[in-house]
Amino acid sequence: MNADEVLKEFQPEINYGYIPDTIKDEDYVLGSLQLPIDILQPLGQWDDFIPADEIQRNERYETTNCTAFGTLNALEFLFKRLYGETKNWSERYVGIAAGTRPPGNSPQIVIETIRKDCGLLNDEVLPMSKANTIEEYYSPDPLPWLMKENGKKFLDEYKIGHEWVFSDFQKFNQKEAIKEGLLYSPLGIAVYAWVQDPVTKFYIRPQGAQDNHWCVLFGYAEGLYWQVFDSYDSTIKHLDWNYEFFRAKRFHISAKVKTSFWGFIKNYFLSLFK
Repeated sequence: MNADEVLKEFQPEINYGYIPDTIKDEDYVLGSLQLPIDILQPLGQWDDFIPADEIQRNERYETTNCTAFGTLNALEFLFKRLYGETKNWSERYVGIAAGTRPPGNSPQIVIETIRKDCGLLNDEVLPMSKANTIEEYYSPDPLPWLMKENGKKFLDEYKIGHEWVFSDFQKFNQKEAIKEGLLYSPLGIAVYAWVQDPVTKFYIRPQGAQDNHWCVLFGYAEGLYWQVFDSYDSTIKHLDWNYEFFRAKRFHISAKVKTSFWGFIKNYFLSLFK
């Protein structure tokens, strides 16, 4: 049985919550030098910073919130690498703030909502486990003012950036672009979920299959496979080395420099004498 036969027999179209973005001229793209290019993992491997498993569905409902799960997982990888802290932020909170509802949302809307509007909130404040239905999961809506203010405290301390790893118009080796992106962060990645090659057991994209899921690419074995961290069972998956990607996003987090009022006044007057 070949891959396309596997697809036909075992893999009906499933909506995991990914809605593709159109990359705009004003969007940041890797190589434009609009984000800092501090190399964090010289080998492009993020295995030491894997976050806790979190599954986006349960026996009662499917959240179709993969763009929040994949994005927060990537940020949790990165935060642990930068600051040595293990974080578990609430996908439910981000999904509500971003307006995610079945059939899903786009990665760009989700990360821009985090960056500009809602920030990040600990999962224990608004966990998936406390919602018995999909209606409860996407509530309260609107979010209570105090809850949102607590989430926005993250933005008082940290700045979040993001950029596409490649655009539709760039013509170069895709594998090399992804490997370069992995120097700076784990990558949000769009995939077709999920079909395994019956021989290699690596996950593949059957011909013509369109992206329906967003997860995290966090490393690779050269010439063999790409490593993915997923929000479904078997959270660590290996994708075939020749898997074709159409959307990938790199992330950036930096701590904001805080200056006291008197420190600001001092720096101002010192600047006058320079």
